[in-house]
Amino acid sequence: MTRSSRTRDRGVAAEPGSADASSVHELAACRAEMRRLRAAFDSASDGIWITAGDGTVLDVNKTSLALNRIRAEEVLGLDVRAIVELGIVDRSASIEVLQHRRQVGFVQQAGRTGRHLFVTGIPVFDETGEISLVVVHERDVTDLRNMRDTMEETRRAFRKAEEELTELKLLELADRDIVAESKEMRQVLSTCLKLARLDAPEVLILGESGTGKGLLAKFLHRHGPRAEGPFIQVNCAALPPALFEAELFGYERGAFSGAQEARAGLLELARGGTFFLDEVGDMPQEVQAKLLKCLDEREYYPLGGREPRSVDCAIVTATNRDLEREAAGRRFRQDLYYRLSTYVVRIPPLRERPEDMLALAQRELDRLNGEFRTSKRLTPVSMSLLQAHPFPGNVRELSNLLKKAVVIAEGDQLDAVLAETLGTRPSFAGAAGAAGGEAGLEEELAAVERELLLKAAARCRTTRQMAEYLGVSQPTVVRKMARHGVRLPERGKGRPGVRVGQE
Repeated sequence: MTRSSRTRDRGVAAEPGSADASSVHELAACRAEMRRLRAAFDSASDGIWITAGDGTVLDVNKTSLALNRIRAEEVLGLDVRAIVELGIVDRSASIEVLQHRRQVGFVQQAGRTGRHLFVTGIPVFDETGEISLVVVHERDVTDLRNMRDTMEETRRAFRKAEEELTELKLLELADRDIVAESKEMRQVLSTCLKLARLDAPEVLILGESGTGKGLLAKFLHRHGPRAEGPFIQVNCAALPPALFEAELFGYERGAFSGAQEARAGLLELARGGTFFLDEVGDMPQEVQAKLLKCLDEREYYPLGGREPRSVDCAIVTATNRDLEREAAGRRFRQDLYYRLSTYVVRIPPLRERPEDMLALAQRELDRLNGEFRTSKRLTPVSMSLLQAHPFPGNVRELSNLLKKAVVIAEGDQLDAVLAETLGTRPSFAGAAGAAGGEAGLEEELAAVERELLLKAAARCRTTRQMAEYLGVSQPTVVRKMARHGVRLPERGKGRPGVRVGQE
């Protein structure tokens, strides 16, 4: 072939109007378009699955492969039902689109990564109305779910803190009768606030005599929805057994000899409010069964009555007895004990909450000063004496003790009377306290300082060692020893010396 003929052949092949040239251009254009679509497909921030109308996986983009931690060869050509069976996903959007023939959306969990994906399945219909393709979009919402969970936890914590703050405000502002400086007592009041708001039908208060069970019953009443109603209190130990039932349930005219007129019982008087049964452990056995029936059925019959009356009040009971032990020993009905003990509040004794003891003492002293027009005060010695006493009678004993001290004490301090009454004395009361006199703050501090110097002198051999022992400088030790007449013991003797006139 000549050069001119080769040139003519190339010119014919490259001629724009020929069919071969058009096919080449179309193929190149299709390949370019495919590259663009593939780039868009793989660079999408959402995962994308393409499924045939029969459920066969046709294509998966790179984002979805990363979200599900899979390889393309693992899933291409598989039926989407096999994808679920293999545990790659827990739920298939393609299956649901094929079943319902409409767009679906839900949160799916990837089996291998544990991530939460919001998936949307979109059907593609052909000319005959059949589904030819299903396109599924996946979006990672794990961080959003975590953020939502964190926000929900924060909201719950905020609500809890707000409730606790409200409770503390109530404790501080709404009730001045109960002292709750200790953690234990604040927990008691917090529990009572919850029970009051719930309008608990029965609450049992346990505690030693004098701990303030009656005050706590009033606290429950004041902070509940029945606060506007009456508060009726009865001491079960004070009522004669023969009159107990009549007082509790009331009676109709002619119910017994002398019953000329009908009389409402205490339960009726407490309607819309709170009925407080104090010392319930002393309730007569024959009345316990009727009270149990009344609580179970929330109704009762007055003596001689034929029409039942409903119980419309909260029942608060209290006792200083161990009701569980009483019930076990058949001295109290077990079934009534179980009925009353649904909600139990225990008041700790005063000896277990020293913070409350000092606050109660100061509050009671302020009240007594106002009542007797005095200006008595509690010194550190007085507080030490009170803290050293176990107070078996609890708040009642403390109140009576302070009342006696305020009336008897000659000066404005209660140290001597408290020491004489309690029969105890702190070791640092000093000479004035030992003699029964009243020492001021300076005298008490001097007595404590002297006791510490004597203790240090008994343990140390030099003033430098004493300074290290007491945590002060040596000149300070020497100066204070001279002031209090304390000296180091002679060698071979174990007791520090004291100058004449200082013994």
